[in-house]
Amino acid sequence: MRPQKLGPVLASLGLGCAMLFSAAFARTGVPRDDLSEVKARGGAPARIARVAEGAIVGTIHVPRFAVESPIFEGIAAKTLARGAGHVPKTALPGDERKESPSVIAIPRGDCGTAVARLRLNDRVRLATAYGQHGYRVVARRVVERERFDLAAASAGPLTLVTIYPSDSPGPAPMRITVSLEPMEP
Repeated sequence: MRPQKLGPVLASLGLGCAMLFSAAFARTGVPRDDLSEVKARGGAPARIARVAEGAIVGTIHVPRFAVESPIFEGIAAKTLARGAGHVPKTALPGDERKESPSVIAIPRGDCGTAVARLRLNDRVRLATAYGQHGYRVVARRVVERERFDLAAASAGPLTLVTIYPSDSPGPAPMRITVSLEPMEP
C-alpha cells in the first residue's frame, strides 16, 4: 500500500476502534441480563441481581469541576484503571430501598482530584439503573491510610473514598471520605 493512502486507512481504523471502545460507556445502567423483574408501576427496577466484576453500574458527575466518570463493579486494580469502582457487598448506588450504605472508590486522576476538593453542600449526580439521583456533600473526613476502616467510613447513604493528597507519588499517606445524602427533589 502506498504511504499516501496509509494515513486515511489508519485514521478510519482508529475511529472504528474508538467507536467500539466508547460504546461500552454509552449505557449508564447495568446490562439487561442483570435486571430482575421490573415493577408494574413506575417502571423502575425492582431488584438488581448480582453484578459481575467490571460491569458498569452507573456514572458519577461532579458539576462544580465538570468531571464525569463511569462506575464499574469492583475495586480491583484493573477495574479502577478504567474508572470509579463500586465496593462489593455495599448497596448499589442509587438504590432507594438500601439498608446499608453504598461506597464508591474513586481512583487517581481528574475525578479523584475533584472528589478530594469537594466542600460541604457541593452537588454530585449519579446515573444508574435506578435512574438519575442528586446528592449533596454532608461530611468529609481525612484519615491516615493505616487507620482507614471502610465500615466506619461509610457514614451516609452514599460515601466516596479516594486517596489524599490526590497528587502524591506512590502510595498516598491518607484517605479522604466524602459522605453524601440525597437532595430533596
